[in-house]
Amino acid sequence: MGTVDERTLQSVAAYDAHAREYQETLRRRRPVADVRRFAAFTTRGDLVLDAGCGPATDLRLLRDIGVHPVGVDLSEGALAEARMLLPRHPLVRAPLHALPFRPSCFGGLWLSGSFNHLPRSQWRDTFAHLMSFLDHGPVYFSCTRGTDDLAEVDEPVLGKVFRSDATEEEVEALLASHGLRDLQVEVRPDPLLDRRRPLVVALGHR
Repeated sequence: MGTVDERTLQSVAAYDAHAREYQETLRRRRPVADVRRFAAFTTRGDLVLDAGCGPATDLRLLRDIGVHPVGVDLSEGALAEARMLLPRHPLVRAPLHALPFRPSCFGGLWLSGSFNHLPRSQWRDTFAHLMSFLDHGPVYFSCTRGTDDLAEVDEPVLGKVFRSDATEEEVEALLASHGLRDLQVEVRPDPLLDRRRPLVVALGHR
């Protein structure tokens, strides 16, 4: 899977610089309903991997449903905010393609926007790497809808970042390639930018 793309690192730097403001913004788009759907396929006490956890907004929701979430992100600034919010939870700074976990150790994967800052050429291998850590349970995946490949965009709060998108057909094919059951894929407005930037949201389970 190689090294981290320079454009990805530039996006990480934007999260580092604006981590506090970004956390405040995320409070307006907490995916409460999606976490409840995810919880239906978990067992209380399961370890769940939140890959690309950012400042831990979703991580706290996952904790509140009774699982034990582990957060991973490449942004030190975002993780610093996460540590303030959840000082007792395990947080790891690492790229998604090289995580320091043993195989089949998690009972769920939460991938909310995790792939948006990866080159599209890395999505399939990175997803396979993450799936190697899943023993059982749900997989939640969301990304912006489109066909861009690390295109430069001007994000509210963050400023210039590089973003990749996927269509609902591509997301469905990605998750189905690993045999996830009861796969549900939908397109919905982004809570921040409404219909100007739709999201693809998917949920399946092993």
